[in-house]
Amino acid sequence: MDQKTFWREQTPQKTKSYIIWGVLGGAFLCLNALISMALYGALALIDVALVGGLTLGMYFKQSRVCALVLLALFVFSNGVSAYFIKLGVMEWILIVVFGYALVCGALGTFAFQKEWRAYRNKTALPPTQG
Repeated sequence: MDQKTFWREQTPQKTKSYIIWGVLGGAFLCLNALISMALYGALALIDVALVGGLTLGMYFKQSRVCALVLLALFVFSNGVSAYFIKLGVMEWILIVVFGYALVCGALGTFAFQKEWRAYRNKTALPPTQG
């Protein structure tokens, strides 16, 4: 069984939902970067490509590295924004919500890779959904 089939048939729903939350957080960051193109011009296109690529890597390959880099990029960019710009209550709520989504994505990718490694090594099969 390859990784794609393992994802469809053997991965627990909780792990899948965690990764989907992370993908939604990445999609929000990509949308945010697209909107910021109005202010920063073509330079923001680099951010769109970077965030979009990391989000796709987390979705299609369940990559732990992509999830962690996306989370670190989110923390760094919002930390810089909070340092230079006074953020209102709504901005802080969005930071917490989408930060939580990206943390869920990272946790989901780690859980999936652990289950996939266990399956490949034949030491244990994940619990079946039923």
